[in-house]
Amino acid sequence: MRAWLHGLRLRVVALFRGHRRDQELQDEIAFHLAMREAQLRDSGTADAARHARRRFGSAARIREEMRDEWAVLPSLVSLLQDCRYAVRGLRRSGAFTTVVVLTLALGIGANTAVFSIVNAVLLRPLGFAEGERLLLLHEGVPAAGIDRVAFAYGDLAHLRRDARSFDAIGSFRNRSVELSGGASDPERIQIAQVSADLFPMLGVRPGLGRPFRPDEDSPGHDVALLGWELWQRRYAGDPAVIGRAILLDRRPYTVIGVMPADLQFPRRGPQFNSQPGDVWVPLPLRNAQVEYASGFDVSVIARLKPGVTLPQARAELDLLAAQVQAQYPPALRNRSRARLLLFASPLHDEIVGAVGTPILLLLGAIALVLLIACANIANLLLSRAAARQHEIGLRVALGATRLRLLQLQLSEPLLLAAAGGLLGVFVARLALRAVPTAVAEQIPGLHGVDIDLRVLAFTAGLSIATAVTVGLIPFATRERRRVSDVLQEGTIRTTGRRRHRVQSTLVVTTVALSFVLLVGAGLFLRSFSALVNSDRGFRPAGVLTAAVVLPWEAYPTADRVYWFQDSLVRRLEALPRVRRAALSSDLPLEGTTVGIFTIEAGVDGAAPPSRHTSVLGSYFETLGIGVTRGRTFTPEEMAGERQVAIVNDKMAQRYLAGQDPIGKRLKWGTRDSRSPWLTIVGVVEDAADGRQAVATLGDERPVHIYEPLRQTPVRAINTRGSLAGRDLRLSVLTEGDASALARSVQQELAGLDGQLALARVATMEARVDEMIAPQRFSTQVIAIFAAGALLLVSIGLYGLLGFVVSERTQEIGVRLALGAEPHLVRRLMVKHGLRLVGVGIAIGFIVALGATRWLTSLLYETQRYDPLTFIAVPIVLAAVAIIACLIPAHRASRVDPLVALRGD
Repeated sequence: MRAWLHGLRLRVVALFRGHRRDQELQDEIAFHLAMREAQLRDSGTADAARHARRRFGSAARIREEMRDEWAVLPSLVSLLQDCRYAVRGLRRSGAFTTVVVLTLALGIGANTAVFSIVNAVLLRPLGFAEGERLLLLHEGVPAAGIDRVAFAYGDLAHLRRDARSFDAIGSFRNRSVELSGGASDPERIQIAQVSADLFPMLGVRPGLGRPFRPDEDSPGHDVALLGWELWQRRYAGDPAVIGRAILLDRRPYTVIGVMPADLQFPRRGPQFNSQPGDVWVPLPLRNAQVEYASGFDVSVIARLKPGVTLPQARAELDLLAAQVQAQYPPALRNRSRARLLLFASPLHDEIVGAVGTPILLLLGAIALVLLIACANIANLLLSRAAARQHEIGLRVALGATRLRLLQLQLSEPLLLAAAGGLLGVFVARLALRAVPTAVAEQIPGLHGVDIDLRVLAFTAGLSIATAVTVGLIPFATRERRRVSDVLQEGTIRTTGRRRHRVQSTLVVTTVALSFVLLVGAGLFLRSFSALVNSDRGFRPAGVLTAAVVLPWEAYPTADRVYWFQDSLVRRLEALPRVRRAALSSDLPLEGTTVGIFTIEAGVDGAAPPSRHTSVLGSYFETLGIGVTRGRTFTPEEMAGERQVAIVNDKMAQRYLAGQDPIGKRLKWGTRDSRSPWLTIVGVVEDAADGRQAVATLGDERPVHIYEPLRQTPVRAINTRGSLAGRDLRLSVLTEGDASALARSVQQELAGLDGQLALARVATMEARVDEMIAPQRFSTQVIAIFAAGALLLVSIGLYGLLGFVVSERTQEIGVRLALGAEPHLVRRLMVKHGLRLVGVGIAIGFIVALGATRWLTSLLYETQRYDPLTFIAVPIVLAAVAIIACLIPAHRASRVDPLVALRGD
């Protein structure tokens, strides 16, 4: 080991003390020459200096031989020499260096930014113990139109008792509650009710305090774990908060711990219970009343036993589903075509959900931009290589090997790519900070995304690959010419047909890739335009919305709840500039309640699913939901004097086609359920229901049933822990700026209950913008990349034709001297450029026809073969190409024939 370190030290000394060794060698050679000359002079030899040099030999050859002897790392020394040479060359070509470095910085930076998103969303582990074995379980009744739903309490109890494929099963659900107590004002927060065994299964422990005990998931254990961010913000990170009481919906909970700062649970992405919690409390499972096929609000995570595969677990769930359904009451069990199914999917796949494909497509679009940039830079380097062919010939004449020439050829691209990669990291950081908060909040894992070691390794590899790609093309296409021919030329008159073909191919490639990218951008623009201008079935302009939840401790009876509902609507309608006001159980674009219903005149036993909203006040008038038949609810019906309902067009068309729906009756549940029959009094337009209606483009509007809020069963309102009639959304239609009314609404709420806090205060227009924020962001990014591709195409054409002009200066001079008109010369140059563009457009058209099939699921009311897009893109490319060709063409037409003919 010591000998190896000594040898390494000698290599380092030989490497970094090369200049001093060269000087010492030169001094020694001079000393020996002087001694030999003195000896010859003393012996009487005439012209002693010449004879001494001839007898001594070539000093240059001696220096080269000794340098090879001393340089223990000759390849590294030569690489440093080539890099120093490349740096001097790049400094002399400042404009070229700046353009290439900025182009690479933008290309590599954009790829780094998108890969950071891919890394955070798709590649980064969940952060849970044995995350690859974690599954998210769901129920569903596909035959009844319910493809996926969370678990019911009774079904979950059966799963916990009988499942054998899992060594742990945890459950949780989201709730919005009022946090009060202490010096701070009340606020609405998200809590997650979790079973006591969930966090141990995930391998998560509190950073401060203790976890839940196994017996604390039974009713009566009011303990809580705080989230790190809430602990820092509301309690200033005080460790003494452990043991204190906080009020959740005005019910005291004892703080027993604080969770780690990096914990985000539940994770965003799954369809149900996907709002990260600020506080975690036990989910009461033990001694809970078992009620089958109801609730459906508990999410379940299970961990596979070692050696058990996903198909085996799914096979067991199929058997368990039949056993669970066998315990249902006869009215549910015998319902036609309503077979219960249990589903299991990897937790990571559920969290990533539908965002995986758009992100990968975005990465592909960025890769196209980098390929276009590489093709342009390779074209520029080809032009530089042609100008250096005389230099290369001299190096070959002096004995340079192909490996040394390759090293020389790659040194310049490596330096450019290194500079572009370093600058690209800063570009990526700026790009990630520019991601809108609305987008980051909706994409799981994107919030707080940053550049880590994996991303830096990706950037380094991408930079090296880029340098090798753009450097090998000029080396592989250099002309194989005799050294004598090269040395006889003062300058290069032509680069040869082979180089011309490669340069033309690169231009055609950039045009084809740009065509594909522009088509994708055009389709996204058309899709986003259709989405923005689509009829959502409601009018968002001038509407302010908010959420409020009545805590059971302060409103324990239905009479108190009714008093609050009526009082708040009256106060809101009395505000200045308020035209209409309403309360409801949900709003358009929210995840609305789903229930099954039966039509009195329908097929016996059929109980299809429907969205359900309870309303109070001028709900339909406030949100601009039009009435297509019948009427809205009367004040008497709002007061609960009649059992009535309003349905949407989809429900009337699907289940009452060819009939007058007015006067028909329906009920919630099956035909023999205890629910009352509701008389249909009106039909309204199909409003966009649920986040999926906008977040997933092209979703069909679901069936929707509305009823007065006062028809909520009294027993449900009076049940402790129930949110029926308490979880409310308010909507106010104003004459001016809706956001300016927020303070007045809060004051009216405080007039009723000073401890209540409004949550999610926003205009309806802002809610719509938030829903379409991912589509807007993706469209804007693709459009920017397409514009960058157009710019790169124009730069590539300009660079190629500019080099052609300088190369064919004598030919152009001869044409002009023989009487050719300048406009004919311009036409010749433009025709040459447009010919390449035409070939690129043809190739890109064919590629785009096949590539757009990957976009079909992401387009809203837009065909992947959209004629307008496929017509507009070639026109735009041709226009840009003409502009890029005109400048060098004009320069060619102004060549002075005398100067051209006198040139070497």
